[in-house]
Amino acid sequence: MSHLTHNMNTKEVILIGAREDGHAGVVLDLLESLPEYKVIGFLDNTPELQGTKIKNIPIIGSSDSLADADFPTQYFHICIGDNIARYTLYQLLCKRKFNVLTFIHPSAIVSKHTNIGDGCFIGPRSVINNACNIGDASIINTGSIIEHDNTIGHGVHMGPGSKTAGRVVIDNFAFVGIGATVLPDIIIGSGAMIGAGAVVVKNIEPQTTIIDFERSASYARNIYTEVEPDVSFYKQEKIYVAQPTLPDYPLLDLKFKKIADSLMLSNFSKYSTQLEELVQKDLRVEKAYTFPNCTTALMLAIKAMDFNGGEIILPSFTFCATGHAVIWNNMTPVFADIDPQSFNIDPIDVERKITSKTKAILAVHIFGNPVNISALEKLAHKYNLKLLFDSAHALGSQYYSKPIGSFGDAECFSLSGTKVVTSAEGGIITSNNPSFMEKIKLGRNYGAGDDYDCDYIGLNGKMSEFHAAIAIESFTMLETFVVKRNELAMLYRLRLGEIPGISFQSVSVDCLSTYKDFAIIINKERFGIDRDQLISQLNKENIFPKKYFYPPLHQMKAYKKIDHKAENLTHTNHIVKNIICLPIYSHMSSDTLEKICFSIYRIYNKTNKGRL
Repeated sequence: MSHLTHNMNTKEVILIGAREDGHAGVVLDLLESLPEYKVIGFLDNTPELQGTKIKNIPIIGSSDSLADADFPTQYFHICIGDNIARYTLYQLLCKRKFNVLTFIHPSAIVSKHTNIGDGCFIGPRSVINNACNIGDASIINTGSIIEHDNTIGHGVHMGPGSKTAGRVVIDNFAFVGIGATVLPDIIIGSGAMIGAGAVVVKNIEPQTTIIDFERSASYARNIYTEVEPDVSFYKQEKIYVAQPTLPDYPLLDLKFKKIADSLMLSNFSKYSTQLEELVQKDLRVEKAYTFPNCTTALMLAIKAMDFNGGEIILPSFTFCATGHAVIWNNMTPVFADIDPQSFNIDPIDVERKITSKTKAILAVHIFGNPVNISALEKLAHKYNLKLLFDSAHALGSQYYSKPIGSFGDAECFSLSGTKVVTSAEGGIITSNNPSFMEKIKLGRNYGAGDDYDCDYIGLNGKMSEFHAAIAIESFTMLETFVVKRNELAMLYRLRLGEIPGISFQSVSVDCLSTYKDFAIIINKERFGIDRDQLISQLNKENIFPKKYFYPPLHQMKAYKKIDHKAENLTHTNHIVKNIICLPIYSHMSSDTLEKICFSIYRIYNKTNKGRL
């Protein structure tokens, strides 16, 4: 959002948090200078405040009531200092479709070329310069100065008088203390805490508390010139690009026994149904159906749309199953180019390739990074097209705080062994379209209803009960897994971001990626060797990354034999020649990651003879 516009229509606001000696007092002082807002009540969990008043404004309940209570207004603001608690409440308010207001003090100076999320507080005499992006539910407190080209995540608190130089990145839930200074190009990890008065001269890892850094002219910029990780067991350990993170077997033992005793091994039985209900609730979608894998889910989703031939626009930079599902339905794949930063399908190129034969757009959330959904929805509406998402990587991803799963006409997820949530093998379709999902329900049972008289040609889309049981236990750990993968991704960026010739996939500050894979792009001219040479040298050290996705679909032998369109795929062709997906999995230790990064650093340093 941009600045709040003043108008004469008074908005009645409920403040969450009533500590007059805390942040609520600061917000109340601000609202005295903004007559278009009127505070009508507080929500606060402090027992002794219940039934009292603050500045003659009543405490009308606790924040525990936000999940289901009715309120006399749609407008809220959160006056709680704890970053995670503030952002959690923000998400709860969004889920209930309340408006969480951003307040900007009249004395603050905010560039018109900056973006500020919802639910933020911009304090007195603070300054935010151009080309900054500030996430939702963040606090930029009194007298803070945010220089140009900063990226500040969700739920961040910049303490009074804190300052950042240019191009600083501060990840979600970090706290920068009173009077602290952050030097240019620094990255502060998720949940880090910077003490009052600290001068931050190097990148800060996630979940790290920093009291102070001394200024030092001899400060060595690369972390590996200061400390070398313990690599004593390095050669013995093979590090693969992905590993399944499975539930503890004791959690599955009882479920497996119950399945065996019931003799109901599949056929949409107890655990398959329970998994569907969990997915529906967590993804906020009307209906979810399980499948044996994502490929059959995609195949049936396209079939159930009754196209009877025509073209589907999709990226060539994707796993082969995306294109195979199109071909199996006798549709013509039309490959659109990708955005070189996000690696996702480019809506501009999609529109260029729409013809009278186009029936649908099939977009992919590459590596769990949400695609530009809003732009694709506009195209689908403008040209009367179906919009289907291959969300194989994206179970746990979010687009503007909304879970991936309820967008477009349908979404298809994978639960294979390399995914964040696994059932060993499995898939899910989600949709808010009841008539479409009724066709899916029939189609996954061969097209049959209650008897063997099939309504249409379907397929076997049954997930076994054993697989569903694994998925249920895995699904309970989804949020933990996504947080861990984001922490690993941030650490990768911290460690490798200083090495010339390495760049990363861009994830919008308004999105949450699962980081099903972590990708880097190698610039041979700056790094010194090309992607394939780097992989070869990493393999010698028992590190086994992957060239995801190489070759792209339009260069595969299978697609050279079939009718397709692949024009002007400039960015796709560049990315596939230079991309490496490094090892990442939900139980990966930071020590393993350090070994990988140190190996890449040594390869670079050896190639360039100590130039870094």
